[in-house]
Amino acid sequence: MRPFRRRSEDARLGATGGPADSAGPGPVSVLSEVPIHVKMPVRLVPAMVAAIVVVAAAGDRAALGQLSATDEERLQILSDPEAAKAKAKDEKAKPPFELFRSQFAPFDVLPFLKPWSWSTVTLEVRANDVDYEGGLQFQPIALPGMPQEVVYARDARLPKEQRSRLNLQVLVPHRAGVKLPKELAAELIRPGAIRADDAWTVPMKLIPPTQMLVVVMSKESSGQYAAWNRYPCFVPSSADPADAIAVDLARYYRLVLPEHADKPFLSPHPLTWGPISHVIWDGLPPDSVAVSHQQAMLDWLHWGGQLVLIGGAGPAFSIFRDSFLQPYLPADPSGDDALLGEAELRPLSEAYPPGATPPPPPQEGEEPAPPPPKLEKLPDGRPYRPPVAIRPPAKRPVLLSGLRPRPGASKIPLGPGSSRLLAAEARVGRGRITMLALNPTEPTLAAWPGIDTMIRRVVLRRPEEPLADRSGLNPQDLAPPPRGQLDAVDLSWYRIASRDHGGPVQAEADRVRAAELAKAQVGGPPRSISRTPSEAAELAASPTNTEAEEAAMARPGVAEWRDAAPIPRLCRDALEKASGITVPGSAFVLKVIFAYILAIVPLNWLVFRLLLGRREWAWATIPVLALGFAFVVERMAAYDMGYDSACDELDLMEVQAGYPRAHLSRFASLYTTGRARYTVAYPDDPAALALPFNNQRSIGGEETTTAAFRCYPVPALEDYAVQPRSLSMYRAEQYLDLPSSSGLEASPSGGRTLTNGTGLELRDAVLVEDGPDGPIESYVGTIGPNATIELDGGRPPAAVPEAVEGFDGPDPSPLMGVLRKASPDRGPENAGEMRLVAWSPGPRDGQSFEPALDRHRGTTIVLVHLRRGPPPPPDGRRYNLLADAARRRVPEAPAAATDPPARRSRR
Repeated sequence: MRPFRRRSEDARLGATGGPADSAGPGPVSVLSEVPIHVKMPVRLVPAMVAAIVVVAAAGDRAALGQLSATDEERLQILSDPEAAKAKAKDEKAKPPFELFRSQFAPFDVLPFLKPWSWSTVTLEVRANDVDYEGGLQFQPIALPGMPQEVVYARDARLPKEQRSRLNLQVLVPHRAGVKLPKELAAELIRPGAIRADDAWTVPMKLIPPTQMLVVVMSKESSGQYAAWNRYPCFVPSSADPADAIAVDLARYYRLVLPEHADKPFLSPHPLTWGPISHVIWDGLPPDSVAVSHQQAMLDWLHWGGQLVLIGGAGPAFSIFRDSFLQPYLPADPSGDDALLGEAELRPLSEAYPPGATPPPPPQEGEEPAPPPPKLEKLPDGRPYRPPVAIRPPAKRPVLLSGLRPRPGASKIPLGPGSSRLLAAEARVGRGRITMLALNPTEPTLAAWPGIDTMIRRVVLRRPEEPLADRSGLNPQDLAPPPRGQLDAVDLSWYRIASRDHGGPVQAEADRVRAAELAKAQVGGPPRSISRTPSEAAELAASPTNTEAEEAAMARPGVAEWRDAAPIPRLCRDALEKASGITVPGSAFVLKVIFAYILAIVPLNWLVFRLLLGRREWAWATIPVLALGFAFVVERMAAYDMGYDSACDELDLMEVQAGYPRAHLSRFASLYTTGRARYTVAYPDDPAALALPFNNQRSIGGEETTTAAFRCYPVPALEDYAVQPRSLSMYRAEQYLDLPSSSGLEASPSGGRTLTNGTGLELRDAVLVEDGPDGPIESYVGTIGPNATIELDGGRPPAAVPEAVEGFDGPDPSPLMGVLRKASPDRGPENAGEMRLVAWSPGPRDGQSFEPALDRHRGTTIVLVHLRRGPPPPPDGRRYNLLADAARRRVPEAPAAATDPPARRSRR
């Protein structure tokens, strides 16, 4: 056989110093240089040739677009070389970077997020050419009422040809009168670069602040819950069913159905769970939820989240044994499950009659709901029809899971006179966990007209709607009377003291701003609130929103990051007072102006006209006099602070009893004698958030500055500009791990003991307890770190001091006084609350400043929620107008009856 000799493209490139593999020539190169004399049968020649061709094709990567030498690609090269070349050409035609999808947690597909609430945005990106190290950021977003823009950014490391998921936390405000944004502009950029490497637009849609999210977590298809969106309890009864847009804007709850039922798209960041009011957990194994999501859910629960565990067929509750939820469950599975027929389900049907409001029209792809039963008399505006029996098929009874309630749990019976339990529930901090023994998506129950009432009262715990107008109420009317719309505080229990205490921010501010913008559009006088260039450009280029959109967006929500809320306003005033920097009053300004006019006109003229006889010189001295007055005014208004840079901080730490984590809100002011840009970082907490804080001192025409919030790898507010001899403020929030938990326990003497697990010395502690006539305040005094004290007996009563002493920094007295008062949000879920209000010297650790500060001082206010009452029962007056027959009379107003009596504070 003649010797076989071949020189490959790789060998030729390697011999000439080209881009051959640095490891040296491959097997093909060796074979191509060494003659091979082989003696073999003729029948083996084709097999040998095929093997050599395969090896040669694997080594010939440069000619075939650097294909990886997998078995599949080798076979493709042999069987269809043209297709392999086409694939290589397509690979070369790919852009350097690709954005595959964007997601807004907890939605898989829909780009929904709420204004004034933090959200987690996930971008799935790939680098095709080389490994990439740079940053991902959104283009600047203007902060309303401030000459300030913020860029949300993070570091981005993209391995070549691998999809990477990059999470960012963003907050998008809404400005009244400005068109709602429909997209976010994102870009990849290297540090120090002038131009971005790539840019994309991410679609988004703002939903009204009053609209809450209900997340479904199911082990199987979550499509069985899709019908809940059509239930009347999800939308106001006043919404026009024929107007789909109006219904979508006004709906109370928006159901979140995961794209993959067993993989819900949750946010690992606990401070982005605020828009979620309820989580429906139906059989999903707890181990399938990541540890970061578990911690975020526990934080959300303790600050007001509502978790409903669905029972019924299958091991619905046994899956939570030894899970992260095990210590908080209100009951354990008893094993005595029951199969219920029509007779056993009669108490349930009588307890939850169907409502009078017809369901909204079905959405695209859904089947229409069955027609409601005939409407009978509705005396006193009662929005219910007669009860409808539940009739399960003969061979498919309804399964009721047996529950064994734990001590302290609340029991919800199946109905009047029934010994079976429909649900058991318990408080978890401010929130609740409910274990529902029935599966409401079972076909028999889903077809029952009363299922809407049961879901509203038991699952959602949504109150009745108040009557909009009782003047024309006629008991002989067959049509239900018009009813008002509920607010966000009625739909969600989630609250954060620094954002919500004192009540929600009223929509009046948004209405005033809308009027100012409208006046500015028609050439009115300049506004006192400055308009940033980006805001002005957006207003000029975009048409106004519809009246329905403006009305929906102007309503206040809950747990919103608003600088106009009561607690931030108090902190801003305390920081300004502590800084020692005061704005000259109007009397000082008038005196200076009068003195300047007096010196520049009559005195100047008299001196040069009468004394010197050179009145023309008076014009030449005017610039000298102006500079002299400027110097004198600067010296008179200047204040020697004794340092070049400083930070005053007022922190509010909120603690839930029995939970070893705390929510910390920081309000701080930065001062410098010169112009500087600061970076405030939180290296010990990857879940911290920070933004500029509105100091309400901006003026029209002020220069707009841009700061950046970088969420990864270290959360930091970067490039924050501080003007000379002025205060620039910022605010931050985070969750902290505490040394131990705080709470109340029964003492051996029969009293109560209070444990301080915050690790701080609590000074001037005041215990505030709900009493029959209002809050009762008891002065406790100083509690040492990790100390335990007796609350009852052996302690003489002491008056609550009007002011505190011994602090270095902002005065905590005004803020403590507000926290001791009852909040306007006095729903039944707050009944029986006991809290401790105290203060501790110094700010909390965990911050770093660049450049370093000459002085950093502050005060920490501690709010500990020691006790909360049981969850309000679903058959109470607030949730069931049929609960008290004596109150079902025309002269009485159900809306007023749902509110608790007015509270008065006494010491």
